[in-house]
Amino acid sequence: SVQEIGLVLPHRMRTKALSRGQMGYVIAGLRDPREARPGTILTLQKTVNTVVGNEMILPPSMGKNVMGQQSVLYASVHPMEGEGFDELQAAVEKLSLNDTGLEIHRTAGSSNNSNGGGPFLGPGLKVGFQGLLHVEVFRQRLLDEFDLEAIVTPPKVPYTIEYLPSKSYKRPSDLPMIEVIEDLIQWPPAGHRFKVMEPVVEVRILAPVDYAGNILELIKRKRGFKMETKPVDEHTWLFTAAMPWADVVTDFHDELKTTSAGYASFDVSAADPPLVEANLTKVDIMLNGEVVDPLAFVCHHDVAQSQARVVCQKLQGVLPRQQFVTVIQAKADGKIVASERIRAYRKDVLTTGGSKAVGGGDITRKKKLLEKQKKGKKRQQSTGRVTLSQAAFNSVISRSS
Repeated sequence: SVQEIGLVLPHRMRTKALSRGQMGYVIAGLRDPREARPGTILTLQKTVNTVVGNEMILPPSMGKNVMGQQSVLYASVHPMEGEGFDELQAAVEKLSLNDTGLEIHRTAGSSNNSNGGGPFLGPGLKVGFQGLLHVEVFRQRLLDEFDLEAIVTPPKVPYTIEYLPSKSYKRPSDLPMIEVIEDLIQWPPAGHRFKVMEPVVEVRILAPVDYAGNILELIKRKRGFKMETKPVDEHTWLFTAAMPWADVVTDFHDELKTTSAGYASFDVSAADPPLVEANLTKVDIMLNGEVVDPLAFVCHHDVAQSQARVVCQKLQGVLPRQQFVTVIQAKADGKIVASERIRAYRKDVLTTGGSKAVGGGDITRKKKLLEKQKKGKKRQQSTGRVTLSQAAFNSVISRSS
């Protein structure tokens, strides 16, 4: 119900009516401000039946998606420190009041929750965005308006999974054979027979003709197809191609700028068809034998091992050194495809204050001290936790370079 109506001048002035072309405001009895979505229709009580019965002719600019925008990619948002989850949740809810493109899914406060970050990140929020620029604006607004530093996991796009008949695994009859997954925690485990349909977009690139070879090579490396080139003038070409959305939302923008020395620009639009079948596989990243769900990514089966090796090497460079050995492993299709180690800090237990604590002669005393230190390091490795930073997730985003 409408409680007050008026004009914005820019101060509010209460009136009895609004005419076409006037900028006004409406005060309604809404419990949740997010219920006021763009495209909401206000009508008189006596004309409700006409609107509900779809007898009202709407303006052409009001499409079906105006009432609720569909997110094109999803990412998990976690506080930099575990105890800051309540502050992060309150800040994101305030941002969503004037950013209707955000799609927020609240999660439980348990670190074991599927939408949480596990023991490495703790609880978090699953947020839907309209694009990569939207993610950057979201992070910057959290920092500028609320002084909160948040960790945003690599963007994930929705995949359509179609399960195939299998003798080794029979899917329960109450579950659909086709489902759309937005979180990689729902990815079918190894051994199941299924095919994957990934979203595809049409990419248009405007760049100088001098960089045509580099740009065509980049599009090919990003699994682009239906490539076309069209000269705009004697110095500029227009490149058009269909590309998997997952390859566009990672590091395509950075690689395009590097390839063209910053001169190229691009935009995306819906492709026809919007989904194509692809031979994709999920790569899990493990730290000391424990899977870190937010670091998982999906890539083409042919480049799974090479990209997994790049991620492990980059994580080796950005993860902090601990008092115990940190083993970084990548697993795809049920087997380890890449592995790296971060050496532990070590203290020379055979010396104290610069002088020898254990003299020469009997080697068994030295071996006993070294073995005792080795057991302590192994115990720390099983109980210690590795701290993840935003740089760790950037390693997954830039895995192809």
